[in-house]
Order: sequence, then structure tokens, then C-alpha cells
Amino acid sequence: MISRIASLLAATTGILALAVGPSVAATPAGPSCPTLANTPCAWHQPTDTGVVGSASITAAAGQLTMLRVEVRIQRAWGSPWETVASATRVRTGSIQVSTPAVSTDFLTLVCATGGPVGRAELQTTTCTNPH
Repeated sequence: MISRIASLLAATTGILALAVGPSVAATPAGPSCPTLANTPCAWHQPTDTGVVGSASITAAAGQLTMLRVEVRIQRAWGSPWETVASATRVRTGSIQVSTPAVSTDFLTLVCATGGPVGRAELQTTTCTNPH
């Protein structure tokens, strides 16, 4: 019985390592996202005072563009994500925006929504992997 529990524990640990490892590596630590027009790029920036959520979007110079970035936390596994900081900017052309720093020990996620103002069907949302 003990050997079954040990093998189950080893298998679970291996699966967890495979699931967590790539998600941490896949999240950009800065603005290294591809520059697709009207597609927001989100990333987290660790600071001395917490985590700052940042985002950018590339758009045509004359296009009125909206970009919103949010830092979300999850207090317990399976619970809903809560927005704890956000920032929104509307202007013509490309935009970059950051949230205030958030100090937390919970899982953190940064999401960005952006695109042409008044064209909700062309706005998209992208999120980082949880940290």
C-alpha cells in the first residue's frame, strides 16, 4: 500500500512540474511580445513594492485606440479571479499603460483588453500565465 501511495505521489509531482514549468517560462518579463496590429500584449513587472501589470498595443497613427490592463489575483484554487488594480488609456495610435504596484502572496495574472474604440467586435483580450 505504501508503495502505491509513493508511486502516485511521484506521478503527481511529475505532472505538476510539467504543468508549472512551461507556464512560468512562457510569460514574458517585459515588452517582448509580437507587435500584431490591434492585439494587446500583457506582462508582469516585479518591483520592490509588488507586481506591476503592463500592456501595450500597436495601432495605426490615426486610429482611436483603447487599452485596459488589469492585475488579477486568485485567493484559493478554483475561486474566481479578482481584479485588484487596473489602468485604462484611450488615445490615437499605439499605447502602453501600467497599473499601480500590487503586493500580494496570491496567484497573480495580468490581462489586457484593447483595440479600436467603438468597435467591440475588434477588441481582444490576452492574459499572462498565473504567477
